[in-house]
Amino acid sequence: MSHLVFLDLETTGLDEKKHQVWEAAYAVDDNDVQSSLLNHSLKNANPVALGINNYSDRIKAWVDTNSGHANRNAWETKLRAVLTGATLVAANPTFDATMLKARWGEAPWAYRMIDLEAYAMPYLGLDRPRGLAYIAEKLGVEAPDHSAHQDVVTLRQCYRILQDKYRIPRG
Repeated sequence: MSHLVFLDLETTGLDEKKHQVWEAAYAVDDNDVQSSLLNHSLKNANPVALGINNYSDRIKAWVDTNSGHANRNAWETKLRAVLTGATLVAANPTFDATMLKARWGEAPWAYRMIDLEAYAMPYLGLDRPRGLAYIAEKLGVEAPDHSAHQDVVTLRQCYRILQDKYRIPRG
C-alpha cells in the first residue's frame, strides 16, 4: 500500500535545466518532518529566488546549527527511498517532481500526486489554484515561512483539515 509523503523543496530558481534544489523536507504520513540541505551550486542561481527563500541567512543558520549536515548524500538517499512508490503530496507537486526528476533522472514516487492547491479549490470556492500561504490563511493555519521544513508542517496541516472537510459521513 502506498504511503503519503508530504514534500517541499527550496531551489535556486524555477528552471530545472539550470537551477538546483538546495533544501528539502518531507514527512511520511503523520511522522516527524525531516529536513536537510542538499549538495548544490549557486553557479546559475536566480537572485530573486534566493531572496524569496532567504537563502543567505538560512544557509548560514543551517551550517551554524547542523555542522553543515555533513552527511547530505546519505540523507538524500533516504529521501529517494522514502519517495519510492509513495504518493507525493505538495503545494505544487509538478514543480517539486520536475526538480527532483531533473536531479535524479527518474521519478521514484507513484505516478499519482496530490496537489494541495487544486485540492483546496472546491472547499475555498476558488476559480484557480492559490499558493500555500493563501490556503493556510483561509484555513486558519500558521503561515509558512518559506523554509522547506515549515512548509511541510503547514502543507500537512492544510491537507488534514481539507481531508476532514471533504469526509462524507457514513451511515
